[in-house]
Amino acid sequence: MRTNCLLSDCKTGEILIGASSVCVMMNKLTRKLSKIPEEVRKEMEAYSANSALILEEDNNQLPKLDDNSADYISTSFSPKWSDLDVNQHVNNVKYIDWILESVPVSIMESHELSSMTLEYRRECGKNDKLQSLIAVSGPVEVANLRHGGHVECNHLLRLEDGAEIMRGRTEWRPKLVNKFDIMHKVL
Repeated sequence: MRTNCLLSDCKTGEILIGASSVCVMMNKLTRKLSKIPEEVRKEMEAYSANSALILEEDNNQLPKLDDNSADYISTSFSPKWSDLDVNQHVNNVKYIDWILESVPVSIMESHELSSMTLEYRRECGKNDKLQSLIAVSGPVEVANLRHGGHVECNHLLRLEDGAEIMRGRTEWRPKLVNKFDIMHKVL
């Protein structure tokens, strides 16, 4: 089931953030995908009937990363009790935290996140140990980052045994320079 979300400025009506997602239902006993019951679908339609597709379908395949194609590999991600949801697996928001923590500091300092595409592959539990792999496209060196240019990062969260948890892509645009930064450089 597709869901859409908009965040807009309450004074101007300007749309600040738009997101589309596809939700699935899982049988808690079998841990397999299940068909969404018709009564649930009808109840949800009341909230989404007038909602147009916010984002076009992203048909770009998220690449598979491995130790040879990744530019950066971070290890030692372990879920904590507070990371778990009611089904006792890691909340999907935590996956986003982990991939953003793995982005090189030089990109975080010079760029801001402008787009994110995520593809969840399987659940992750409390005792799992994870690795985060990143491949960067665009200027990575600090000197090049300061001179602008968009950066794209492909991400993979995987278990230590190699099983994929999530693939993703983040896009980064150069941070806008504010007046204080300009005045500081002049002084």
